[in-house]
Amino acid sequence: MSQQAVINQEWLKILGKGMVTLPKKWRDELKIREGDIVKAKKEGNSVVIETQRNNSAPYRVYSKSEIKELLKEDKLPRLLVRKVRRDLASISS
Repeated sequence: MSQQAVINQEWLKILGKGMVTLPKKWRDELKIREGDIVKAKKEGNSVVIETQRNNSAPYRVYSKSEIKELLKEDKLPRLLVRKVRRDLASISS
């Protein structure tokens, strides 16, 4: 292990849902701000977190209102729900 890696070592506590807080000094040095996207990977027994300079990821993050609208649009009509329930009930009888 290099001298630089040892100097930059910190003990971090795992919080609820596996959350970890990066030390402020590291966030400042790496220019990581709230809402930024970072990439994490597992290497053996280590976790490596890398900054994303263009702040993009290969997936889309939806807002709560967008999710609500998607779920609303995805809902089956009531008549179709009743028909499916009847059909399933007749199969299981």
